[in-house]
Amino acid sequence: MNVSLSTQQELDGLTGGVGRTAMDKAMIVLASLITSEVALSLTELSHRTRLAKATVHRVLAVLQAHGMIVRSGDRYRPGGMVLSARRGEDGLVALLQQHSTPYLVDLHQLTGHTASISVLTCDSAQHVNQIFGHRTPRLPSMASVTSTFPSTAIAQVLHAYGAAGQSARGPSDPAADKLSEIRRIGLAHVDDAVHKVTSIAVPLTGTQRPTALALTGHFKQVNILIAARALRRVAFEFGRMLLAHRAVMNQIERAASEC
Repeated sequence: MNVSLSTQQELDGLTGGVGRTAMDKAMIVLASLITSEVALSLTELSHRTRLAKATVHRVLAVLQAHGMIVRSGDRYRPGGMVLSARRGEDGLVALLQQHSTPYLVDLHQLTGHTASISVLTCDSAQHVNQIFGHRTPRLPSMASVTSTFPSTAIAQVLHAYGAAGQSARGPSDPAADKLSEIRRIGLAHVDDAVHKVTSIAVPLTGTQRPTALALTGHFKQVNILIAARALRRVAFEFGRMLLAHRAVMNQIERAASEC
């Protein structure tokens, strides 16, 4: 589910369908919680935001339903989604771990292969989440991407979209040409005879660092056309959700800075 968009739709109902006004009120309430050093009660939030208690109560219900705030007794504070997003790059991993599972399950069910999402962390591919069956390959938590042309599709995509992969090259550089081709078509495919696996990966948009969505199966048992189609569709849907989430978080940051 698109958390950010569904939140917008529910907030639209708080002020008779005026979405911008409803979102503004939600940002004011959330910003008050973010900037407070202690958890706040409904009365305190109403006083701080100068909004009616009934309005604040409805806004809190929507924010709580989507994990943006948590309630303890009669007090509220920012939830894990908000706090992780404010922590920068570590927040990216937390964000992907929190929201990627339904998309990976979809990929795994469509193809029968291991579905994973990975981010570039320093010189390594950090596999932050994966869905696999009892007969499908499992990925390690980290894998190097430091070689000129990595041996997995995941690492190739991360390398291609990282700063090193896009740096200037000499007049004849086969590895750089391959990375350029990956960026051109938006896909990497590797048949690894050594580890007996086939992997295919695509880049994911809407993230602060290079991120790859991938399918990994047994050697030459992956239908590349079907896998590529499924990956691109899911990457588009997940990327759209991440972009919407970023837009909401930007509003939160702006509202918090004005408090």
